[in-house]
Amino acid sequence: MRGLSGVLLLALSVSFLACRAPGEGTASDSGAGGPDAAGLAGGDGGTWYRDVLPIVQDHCQQCHVPGGVGPFPLVTYQDGFTHNTLMASAVQQALMPPWKPQEGCQSFVGDRSISQALRNTIINWSAAGAAEGNPADAPPPPDAGFLGLPHVDLELDAGFDYTPSQANGPDDYHCFILYPGQGATPQATTQDVTGVNIVPGHTSLVHHVILFQTTLAKALAAEAATPGQGWTCFGSPGTGDFNMVGGWVPGSPPQVFPAGTGVPLLAGNVVVMQVHYNMATVGAQPDRTLAQLAFSPTPVPRPAQILGPIDTSFIIPPNAQGYTDSMTITVPTALTIWGVQPHMHTKGTEISVNMTDPSGHSTCLADIPQWNFHWQQMYFYTAPLSVAAGTTVTLQCTWNNPTAQAVRFGEGTADEMCLAFFYATK
Repeated sequence: MRGLSGVLLLALSVSFLACRAPGEGTASDSGAGGPDAAGLAGGDGGTWYRDVLPIVQDHCQQCHVPGGVGPFPLVTYQDGFTHNTLMASAVQQALMPPWKPQEGCQSFVGDRSISQALRNTIINWSAAGAAEGNPADAPPPPDAGFLGLPHVDLELDAGFDYTPSQANGPDDYHCFILYPGQGATPQATTQDVTGVNIVPGHTSLVHHVILFQTTLAKALAAEAATPGQGWTCFGSPGTGDFNMVGGWVPGSPPQVFPAGTGVPLLAGNVVVMQVHYNMATVGAQPDRTLAQLAFSPTPVPRPAQILGPIDTSFIIPPNAQGYTDSMTITVPTALTIWGVQPHMHTKGTEISVNMTDPSGHSTCLADIPQWNFHWQQMYFYTAPLSVAAGTTVTLQCTWNNPTAQAVRFGEGTADEMCLAFFYATK
C-alpha cells in the first residue's frame, strides 16, 4: 500500500489521434463520385436522412466535423455518400466509433458505442447504394456545444511559432506563458473555467497539451532560467507550486465540465501551457498551438480540481507479453468524482481503476480491456460518484514490450506510463 503523498497530482495528461480507424482516409474510399438516381429513394436499404444521420449525430460527430479530429467530416449527405463504404467497413469490424470503456463498469456521458442493430443499419444502407432520402426526415441538429465548447470566452496564444528541439531526442516538452489578462498581464479576477479546448498547430507533432496555472513571478522565473522562447519542462511546468486547469490529447473532444462545476483560474495567475512534441514521424516543424477557455458567468457552487494516482515504480522486462503492475492508494478525505481519464502509452494493452470503500464494497471506476493509445479522453460519469474518506483506489496496467530493453515510467513516447486522472470536487 502506497501513501497518497506524491501520487495525487494536480495534472491532466491525455490522449491522441482518436476517431481514426486504421486506413481511414480519403474520398476515393467510396468508389463512385456521386449517388446514382436509382439510389435516391432508399428502398429496403434505408436513407441517409431518416436512418443513418441520427446514428452519425449521436455516435460520430464528436470527431467527424469540419476542424474535428476525425480525418474527414460526416455532416452532409455528400460527406456520408463519399465515405459510405469506409463507414460500413469500419462499423462492421467494430473499429468505429471509438469507445474503449468496458460496458457494465460505469455509465458515461457521450457514450459513442452502438448496438449491432445500428451497425447493420449503416452496413445495409451502404450495400443498397447509400440513398439520400428526404431531407425533411433529418433529425434536428445537435444542441449547441455538442460539437465543441458552447462558447469561447478567451483564446490564449503564446504569440509566436515554436520549432521543437531535438537536443533530447524525439521528445520535447516545452512550456509557454499564456497571459489571460489584457496584454501581457495575469488573470485580473478569479473566474471558473467550465470548458477547455486545445487547437494544435501541427496535429502530427503535438503529442499532448496540459494547461497549468501559477503566479506570474514563478512563470517568469522559469522562463528566464532558459535561453530562447519558453522553457523545457519535462514532467511538470517547473514552477514549483502549480495547479492543473485542463488538457488535451489527440482524439480528445473539447472538455466541457459538468454543470455546476469548474476549475478556478485565480486572480494574479497566468496559464502555463506545456506542449509535448514528438518528432519521431514528422521531424521538427514550426508549431503554434492555441488554448480556448470557457468561463462561468457566476462562481460555480462546486469548484473542481484534477488529481489522481500515478504508478512510477514499474519495470517492464524486455520482450515481455502481458506484464502487469498495480498500485493502491488511500483517499484521506471525502471527494466527489465526476470523471476519469486513464492513461498509458503505446505499449499498453489494458488499464483498470477500482475503489473499495471502508465497508468493503468495491466499485469499478474505469475498465479499458483493449487499450489504444490513439483513443483516449476524460470520461465524465452520467452521475457523480461519492468517495468516502479511507476508500482505497487500485490502479492496474498491463503492457506488451516488444523491445530488447526494459521499459520504465518516463515522459517520452517510447517510455511508458500508468496513471488515472479524476475530475473531482469536495
